[in-house]
Amino acid sequence: MGLGVVSNYAANVAHRNLVASDASATNSLSKLSSGKRVMNARDDAASMAIGARLNAEVGALKVATTNASQAGALLQVMDGGMNTINDILVRMKQLAVQAGSENLGATERGYINNEATALGNEINRIAADTEFNGVKVLNSATALAFKIGSGATAAEDDLSFTTSDNTLATLTGGGATAMGTKAAADIASASIDTAINTLQTNRAAVGVNQNRLEFAAQNLRTISENSENARSVLIDLDVASEMASFSSKQVLMQSGIAMLGQANQMPQNLLRLLQ
Repeated sequence: MGLGVVSNYAANVAHRNLVASDASATNSLSKLSSGKRVMNARDDAASMAIGARLNAEVGALKVATTNASQAGALLQVMDGGMNTINDILVRMKQLAVQAGSENLGATERGYINNEATALGNEINRIAADTEFNGVKVLNSATALAFKIGSGATAAEDDLSFTTSDNTLATLTGGGATAMGTKAAADIASASIDTAINTLQTNRAAVGVNQNRLEFAAQNLRTISENSENARSVLIDLDVASEMASFSSKQVLMQSGIAMLGQANQMPQNLLRLLQ
């Protein structure tokens, strides 16, 4: 190509390549500073779309894990209340056996009956007072649904559990618990046996769901970890590889600057021809 003073083709080429190198280096620097391989859709539209969905999924799974933990806390509150009620029933059973013995008179049975009545009232108070976040959990059969998945399909994402009524009348099946006479004490003893059996059935249901929630929470943590890893593979930056690429782009920029300077000197060669 001939030399001319109006147009410097070599400088234009050098400048164009320098601009491209600068843009590449800037893009690389942006990725290194953010730690992301995909900064916008033009970098990798498919990975960005999948990564966005995975990111939402991971966030939802973390909340679901929290839900499972709080549901477990609710069941623990229930079990704690039932454990206390069980201790009271055991004491009432002892009183019923004691009152059923002929070595006691009416006066002594009156004392026993007073204690049994007070204990029965305490069972009802515990059942009415035990709650979690304002929800009564021991005095009625209330259906509760815990969201332990990230979707909206109840069969897959909800764990449903029904609380139980643990008031004395419900536990005994309506059986009498008065102990004023030997005959009444024997009836009360059978009623208390029924109450203990019913309470254990209710506690077993709580224990089953506690174990289920623990496994559900463990599964959620595993899925969350794997989903986060998949998102990282798609979106996060391989810093070592990008640093090597950035170093290469820096060399190109420095070389481009040097060559542009050389290209700008080429028109001066024409002046020598005029001398």
